[in-house]
Amino acid sequence: MAITLRKLSPALGYEVRGLDLTSDVSAEDHADILRAWVDAGVLLFRGGRSEAVHMRLSQLFGELQPSALADLNQADNPYLMSLKYEPSTESARKKGCHIVDGVERAGFLGWHWDQSFMPVIVRGAVLRMLEPSQVAGETGFIDAIAAYERLSPAMKQRIEALEVVYEFNGAQERNRFGFPDVQLPPGRDIRGTPSDPDRYKFPASVHPLVITQAETGRKILKLSPMHASYILGMDRVESEDLLHELADHLVDDRFAYYHRWEKDDMVVWDNWRVIHSAKGVPLDCTRRAMRTTILGDYDRGRYLDPSLDRTVMYGRFDD
Repeated sequence: MAITLRKLSPALGYEVRGLDLTSDVSAEDHADILRAWVDAGVLLFRGGRSEAVHMRLSQLFGELQPSALADLNQADNPYLMSLKYEPSTESARKKGCHIVDGVERAGFLGWHWDQSFMPVIVRGAVLRMLEPSQVAGETGFIDAIAAYERLSPAMKQRIEALEVVYEFNGAQERNRFGFPDVQLPPGRDIRGTPSDPDRYKFPASVHPLVITQAETGRKILKLSPMHASYILGMDRVESEDLLHELADHLVDDRFAYYHRWEKDDMVVWDNWRVIHSAKGVPLDCTRRAMRTTILGDYDRGRYLDPSLDRTVMYGRFDD
């Protein structure tokens, strides 16, 4: 059966149908899938019923690497990252909780591209849903090529040569640009959670604000609202104002696609082009997923400290 493509939304993405991932993929189908990925930025595959299928699909897009957040990787397969929320106890419910625009949610993540806090940026990721939440739990995607094209000519010229400094900030409530109102619930213990400022240590990184998609020459508004700190070399007040303006432009919900997960869905996204977010789930809902990370290096990032080798991961995890 030949593969077919169905548009996921007017904004971006295709569902790929007719592909058998229980066996090797033909060279022709492989080429068609990669062309669709370049065209749409996000691809959905249904029926990912096994780890083997997940791994086979992931390897169509490139070499795999373990996640930089090593404590989330599986012991028996370091290329698989476990992303789960299981409300087994009151402690577990509170540990994973934020109040987002007045609503309690577990597993909320604001808009970002993966590993902006490192100079070598992964190519993409494949997320497979083992157990979707019965309520909420959507993952959002926004095309940063289309966002760049919506900028005014004056803004495009203004930002062409600018660079952004990124500093790891897993605390959703302390990210400033393009985020909703995010609060910690009263009495929440953040030790050992992503909100704990001592949990991870990564040196500051620097990335251009505009990059070009190699396959098409289209320009990308390369801003990750999460982890963004300031624009290099710019007055801090001016930097804050510009990052707020660009982030608000980028995360405009009118141009987002929110995927409502079904069991065994697998979604692949282009991390150099697409930003994504997780809406989170109610505190009494379970959600379990696995993710692979696709290796890549667009060769434009660096550490802010010029003495550091951009190809070395200097981050660490504190137990």
